[in-house]
Amino acid sequence: MWKKGSALLLALMLLLTGCAGEASLVRDAMVASLEKHNYDFEGTIKLTGDIDKLPAALGKQQQDKESAAILAAVQAGVTVKGTVLDTKNMKFNVEVNDDKLLREKQFWTGDKKAALEVVINDGKLFAKTPLDQKYLLFDTNVINAAALGENVKVDAAKIKEYQDKMNKLAIDFMKKYFATYGYKLSNAKNLGTETVQLPNGEKVKATHVAVNLDAKELINMFFYTANDAVTNQEVKKFAIEMMVLSNSLNEELLNPEKKTSEAEKRAVAEAMVTAGLAKAKQWLDTEGKKQTPEQLLEKAKQNGFHGVTLNMDFYITEEKLPVRQKSTLNVTFQVPEMKQPLTIGLESDQYSYNFNKATKYDVPSKDAAVTLDQLKQDKKALDAFREKGFLRVFAEKALEEHQALEQFKTMEQETKK
Repeated sequence: MWKKGSALLLALMLLLTGCAGEASLVRDAMVASLEKHNYDFEGTIKLTGDIDKLPAALGKQQQDKESAAILAAVQAGVTVKGTVLDTKNMKFNVEVNDDKLLREKQFWTGDKKAALEVVINDGKLFAKTPLDQKYLLFDTNVINAAALGENVKVDAAKIKEYQDKMNKLAIDFMKKYFATYGYKLSNAKNLGTETVQLPNGEKVKATHVAVNLDAKELINMFFYTANDAVTNQEVKKFAIEMMVLSNSLNEELLNPEKKTSEAEKRAVAEAMVTAGLAKAKQWLDTEGKKQTPEQLLEKAKQNGFHGVTLNMDFYITEEKLPVRQKSTLNVTFQVPEMKQPLTIGLESDQYSYNFNKATKYDVPSKDAAVTLDQLKQDKKALDAFREKGFLRVFAEKALEEHQALEQFKTMEQETKK
């Protein structure tokens, strides 16, 4: 879950670590972690920096009570603990470290901190707080069917088959591509071996590698990656294969009578990918070379963006497993209303452990959950959720949107008549 939730950051980490030396150890650990789908994790994420100064910088002379509570909550952040059995089955608990505002708004009560439990079971998502009697259940198969429309017959097994193929294709591509990625970092340091205390009480020896990046290096890395992507045959091959799978799934769902051959699908995909890469290369060879990183940074500063820094610390065992990952992203900016630039950051600290022996858990039964469809048919089912709880508020909003969509469909059908 944690990896999925920070997918963008993880992808960036993988891109960063394709060079020799210390950073190659991180790359190898990230690639190894793609093969380890079974583990426990615990981490925190919060906002940092000049958050307290933000209201005054935007012209608010006096900070109101609610704004102060919001700022305190985002600074305290959330703690996430959970178990990943595989890419489709996981359970985690999100706990709000400062829930004062939720209590004041009567969204939360009791001795424990505000928290949300989530269980993902092969396409089904169960959500529940300790104050609720039942789980709120979202079934992606049902959601996909609704999105495709009433006239489309959804084969859940077929969708699952294609999703599995796409996931495997993406992971195989990442492992192969990042293993040979050649960007050379200017600031990656091996800080030696340290002892990491894991949440399960275990202590492990790990190599500490620190990676520090600034805006200039991020720009250089972006252009290196873009130029590599438009000429790298592995990238082209991956894009074609993914498009073939996507087009095949769409055809089976939306136009099953068409029966386009595999060769035809591949020819179309290859033509589209080739044209797209050629267009991207043309831009990189012309517009992409007109300005230096320094010029781009100066232009960004004139528009209020003063800089960005990304600091990452990896703790990697002898088995090349990333047992701890810390990252801090700081952005310095100044909008017209502000008298001086401020820095706002995002900080995360995650532990991963019990690889290949993750904690087992029970999946909620159907009787222990309520679906949106059941809520639509019987509003009394809402009583399973605390009256002023945030999960009930969410369910009520979802029902309102669903009803509005139904009304729109009815009006559309009447118009066609």
